[in-house]
Amino acid sequence: MSRNLNIKKLTKKQLEEALEQNLYWGDDISLVPFSKSKARWLLKNERIKNDDVCAILSIENKNLVSFIFLIPDWIHTNNGMTKIFWSNRWWVHEKYKNSILSTYTQNFSLESTKNQVIIKFIGDDTIEYYKKQPFTKFSKKTRYIFVFGLEEQQILSRLSFLKFLTPLLKLISKSSNFLITKINANKTATKELQYKSVNVINDDEWHFIEKHTLNDLIPKSKNYINWQIDNSQYTNTKSTPYRCLVTSISRRIYNVNFFVIRNNEIIGFISSLVRDNEYITRYFLCDIENYNFCLDALMENFIKTQCIYLLVEDEGLGKKINNKFIKIYKNLKEQISLAHNDIDIDFKNKKVCQQDGHFA
Repeated sequence: MSRNLNIKKLTKKQLEEALEQNLYWGDDISLVPFSKSKARWLLKNERIKNDDVCAILSIENKNLVSFIFLIPDWIHTNNGMTKIFWSNRWWVHEKYKNSILSTYTQNFSLESTKNQVIIKFIGDDTIEYYKKQPFTKFSKKTRYIFVFGLEEQQILSRLSFLKFLTPLLKLISKSSNFLITKINANKTATKELQYKSVNVINDDEWHFIEKHTLNDLIPKSKNYINWQIDNSQYTNTKSTPYRCLVTSISRRIYNVNFFVIRNNEIIGFISSLVRDNEYITRYFLCDIENYNFCLDALMENFIKTQCIYLLVEDEGLGKKINNKFIKIYKNLKEQISLAHNDIDIDFKNKKVCQQDGHFA
């Protein structure tokens, strides 16, 4: 490895200082770990203490060459509430792919967090590393990615020889998308429903959420959820001088959060991230008897945003959407969570809910 390579951990306090000094977002920097808005959002989390590690960075001549994103959180263990760290992003520059940097930084992250690490979903490119480490697999589930429309640019990116047919492809895409939207809209039954959009949940609304999250792996609170859905973490812009490894800058990016109301009573809470043409579900909370109402409310909101892709980590919800609505394509991916063996809890029957470890 290069002598100019500097590997360091970034605590919450150091992140605050880095923002004040504009340390990682200068005009001459093209790649950053996360945007300034995302960094400021991290500082708002009351579960993160000043000396908690939020990232492992490797810098070479001012350039970021490796990055591990860590989110401190709380979990119930055999000895009460314990601090854990979500490790949801592990990136190494192409030039260091076959070096020891990748393994070294990951080992350094475990050392910095005293091995209290949970990985929400193991990636194909990291599975070999974790096979050799003292981690326990748990919470196996299926992620659904639904495609509800066509994009001519996506078609052309794969079949460039059709470029001369661009006007026709636009017409086909527009017509097919209109037809699918119309069919799915007619499949929803929402006349009895009202919605309350929120940016901040109040005490009464929290009581509804609380009873539906009591069995979550990660304990929830009103402040925690308000932090999760806070739109200040995102930057909406058509262009930016740098690329972020944790996506939080886009031409269109925001959380949509709303309560579903029927007969003047809250029957559901839905929170999703809208990012360009993606609609990524985070919270889908309701009772069994109101499930179909909330399912239709979700689809109605998805259609309203004019997104094309619907991403669901809730396997039950994914099955319901798949069975009821018309789509062009669906992709299923098996996902497995990992927990370090030093965490004082038996993960055998534990389940990572959709809203757990969701910091997009």
